[in-house]
Amino acid sequence: MTGEKILEKQVLETWMINHKTNLKLIHELEEDWLDFTTSKRGGGKIGHQLAHMYNVRYWKLENLDKSLIADLTTVKAGDEKTKELLIDLHEQSTDFLCSIFSDAARNDGQLKKGWKRGLIPLLGYFIHHEAHHRGNILLTLKLSGIKLSNDLKYGLWEWQKI
Repeated sequence: MTGEKILEKQVLETWMINHKTNLKLIHELEEDWLDFTTSKRGGGKIGHQLAHMYNVRYWKLENLDKSLIADLTTVKAGDEKTKELLIDLHEQSTDFLCSIFSDAARNDGQLKKGWKRGLIPLLGYFIHHEAHHRGNILLTLKLSGIKLSNDLKYGLWEWQKI
């Protein structure tokens, strides 16, 4: 396997692990937990944070390759957020970003447009952003009195098994 192919495989595997941790979290949630928040102003609901994670993907894809998101739109603040919707949007945007990442890996890590720093910093940006929100969501659940399963608490860190 060439170095180019090894890089592409590792980037895609890393991105998919991040995606699977998001899905692990979403699947563990009960539908009514999507409205939980620790904000006194009512912002930062769990469903809103998961939609925001997707929206950031959408906005980046809009700059990277608008044709990929032609059939998608952002989730607005007033839109109903369901687990089914969030899973579907995360799945679609994950696939589109895999396409962007694969193309960049085959192009010496350079993206065609929309992100000047290259593939690895873009991957890091997404993982950093989404991990931030996963942490906020887990804290919101804990502060809301939800007892998290051991699989969720520790499973998010078992990257060799994800």
